[in-house]
Amino acid sequence: MATNSVPKPKQQRAKDTVAKLLEATDRAMRAGGEAAVRIQEISAETGISIGSIYHHFQDRDGLIRATYSHNYARVMEHDLPLVKQFMDKISSREQLMEQEPQMVEFLNRHFKNQPALERAAIVGTSAGRPLMQAEMSRVQHVLNESATEVMDIAAEHGILKDHLNPRAAAMVVLGLLLGRAVAELDSEPVSDDDWAHAALTAMGGLFIGPSLPRQ
Repeated sequence: MATNSVPKPKQQRAKDTVAKLLEATDRAMRAGGEAAVRIQEISAETGISIGSIYHHFQDRDGLIRATYSHNYARVMEHDLPLVKQFMDKISSREQLMEQEPQMVEFLNRHFKNQPALERAAIVGTSAGRPLMQAEMSRVQHVLNESATEVMDIAAEHGILKDHLNPRAAAMVVLGLLLGRAVAELDSEPVSDDDWAHAALTAMGGLFIGPSLPRQ
């Protein structure tokens, strides 16, 4: 599932080069924002030539955009295939309800791997920046398509409510996950379990039958 314009070289050495550059750029941005990304310093830190950096990312802005898009997609890229595998095994809403404890654990682990606030902040970087907005649009489109595959399976199994468009339902779920940033930003946030139970109940409204009960 390729979601962004991060270079995807075939040779392992080139793959390692790209990964090292993304990691170094990420460290720089976390330490001092985009202003801290200096090509000469990235080159010195990684031992990768300036020419190689430009070869893979074209310019400094391309390196920054690629790092943002990589960070935005990385956890979703890992977790969406797992959700698809999970939905493949569900054939009724009763089975779905029985899995609530596992789903709570999964959601908590998902946000522990990457807070929603971090992803929301990345979206914010696209404001007034056409190239960054185009990059994020490309990333989000592929994530939407992957999430739609999950909802297509739910529809095939007769779990998704008949009147719902699977793609629209997928966007609602992804929007809800990103919206957790509201709870993370609060000075008195609710517990992870409380948020997960509320989110699952909201998601449960997409499926046949009553809302998922809290256990």
